[in-house]
Amino acid sequence: MKDTLFILSTFIAFILVFYYLAHRYPTAKKLFAYFSVAILLIYIFWRGFFTLPFNSPLSTFIGVIFFIAEVVGLIVFSLFILLIHDYSPICTTNINVDTSFTPSVDFLICTYNEDIRLVMATANIAKVLPYPNKKIFICDDGHRPEFESLCRKFGFYYISRPTNEHGKAGNINYALSKTNGEFFVVLDADFMVKENFIFRAITKFKDESVALVQYPQAFYNKDPFQLMNNSLYNEQELFMRFFEPALARNNALIHIGTNSIMRRSAIEKIGGIPTDSITEDMATGLLLQENGYKTIYINEVYALGITPYNVHDLAAQRQRWARGAIQVFRHHSPFKMKGLSIKQKLCYYNSLFYWLTSFQKLIYMIVPSLFLIFGIFIVNSNLKSFLLFFIPPLLLITLSFRLYIPDIRTLSTSHIYDSFVAPIHASAIIKELFIHEKVFKVTRKDVSFDTKFDYKTVMPHIILTIWLIIAVIIGLIKIFIGSANSLGLILSVGWSIFNLYGLIFAISAAKTREVINDADALSIVIDESVAYDDQVFKIDRFNYNGFRMIDLNSKTSSLFKLNDMYIFKILNYDIEISTRCLSINNTNAVFTFENLNPEEADKLSKFYSMKLYTHKPVNFCEQYTE
Repeated sequence: MKDTLFILSTFIAFILVFYYLAHRYPTAKKLFAYFSVAILLIYIFWRGFFTLPFNSPLSTFIGVIFFIAEVVGLIVFSLFILLIHDYSPICTTNINVDTSFTPSVDFLICTYNEDIRLVMATANIAKVLPYPNKKIFICDDGHRPEFESLCRKFGFYYISRPTNEHGKAGNINYALSKTNGEFFVVLDADFMVKENFIFRAITKFKDESVALVQYPQAFYNKDPFQLMNNSLYNEQELFMRFFEPALARNNALIHIGTNSIMRRSAIEKIGGIPTDSITEDMATGLLLQENGYKTIYINEVYALGITPYNVHDLAAQRQRWARGAIQVFRHHSPFKMKGLSIKQKLCYYNSLFYWLTSFQKLIYMIVPSLFLIFGIFIVNSNLKSFLLFFIPPLLLITLSFRLYIPDIRTLSTSHIYDSFVAPIHASAIIKELFIHEKVFKVTRKDVSFDTKFDYKTVMPHIILTIWLIIAVIIGLIKIFIGSANSLGLILSVGWSIFNLYGLIFAISAAKTREVINDADALSIVIDESVAYDDQVFKIDRFNYNGFRMIDLNSKTSSLFKLNDMYIFKILNYDIEISTRCLSINNTNAVFTFENLNPEEADKLSKFYSMKLYTHKPVNFCEQYTE
């Protein structure tokens, strides 16, 4: 045993020194990735040839399933590390855009059931972008007559098709048949774009082989986990900030359906937006790449949108993505596409394996409990072999997370997110294998004003938690009475407690956090003043819908009456806005914008966009580099 501990400690010391050098030297950082993958391959070899249990047919069956789950997880992790190990964020500041290249661009803002005020704000911010040759189209699958009149008033084009077949893909294809811009922007109804959204990307299309330029998704509100813990990052940040740029370097980026500019002729060449998957965006990018087009990713935030506020809507969104991914691979198998390189195919299959890791996570949760409760062996190893072959890979995985992914994600936060999505993804994939869903369902992103607990969404997590608690209790009893295989019992109890940690966090997110006056949602904190009746008033909250006035007293508050109309001037900006009083008391008042004319709306949109991106700067280099 002393020899084993000496070898182990020496190897751990070597890994730590290597890790230190990898932090300081780019070459060592690259070599550390290959070294980590090599050790993981040795671990897989050891597990497959020396540790499978043969105590009984049931033990062998479960042990093999557990081993396969490990292999899938380690493949995904290894490919991920190899993709991002040499990626460094490019800090882009003070970008000089080329304003001489101005081909025609159509904005296609797709909407179904979103709030009309939100959609109009999105359209108006796009309208005031400093780009001359553009048109704004609101593609309304909700068939709302009031939209058409608002479009006429504010200078937008309104498109509403007779039927709603093929969901968003059908909506875009119909809009393309009614428009003629050389390029078009696909924009979800809740994404508000930043100045130079077009100019920053359009010059990429001087290269005739470029068909798609994609910006990341970023959000100006918090998801359920961020509402629970302010220190957490949005769950999509890892994909948007690290994985997607790595895929793009291999021309295998995954189109995300919004915040993109596309070449019309390229889309026409692939037969339009694919309609055989509820994630038409992923299929679109895949077909463009298969036809030899380039797809470019600009890892800078030029559009902010809304992420789901509660676990119900978040789960529905993830289920749709999981089912859509399976549909894409069913109808457009990358393996059979001759136009894709081996690297591109590996990138796409790694993305597919990601969805399959939901089953891996569930197996990791359940299998240790089977040993605790029923004594079913899953790994056949002695202590010496376990220490030598298990500890170094575990350490390398932990250090790789710290080395290649800054504070945006840790093993702990990954465990929490994965514990939440595992039952959701797995159930969606199983359903898709037996029930082929083709109906596109818009993800609801409504603000919640109650604090109810969503038991239904997290019921699988609750059942798993109860099961693991029972398993831990039984395991502790067996350890206490001195049962055989005490090492296996101790490890399984520790593993199950770690799984409980992730599940309890996931369940906790089901308690809807109250959003007061949408201040934590769509509003931005500002320090500005407005004038009315020769008096100046401070405002502290502002959004596309209105603002809140503060520091009133009994005298000043008497100037305003509920539901009456008032015209304010935003000081220092020469903006007059028509409003209606929504609420009033002795200290503050809330006003909503109403009866705005096009000129007022344009000025207000510029002001809100400027303040939005000032309030929520999403500079990659400032946030995520060490």
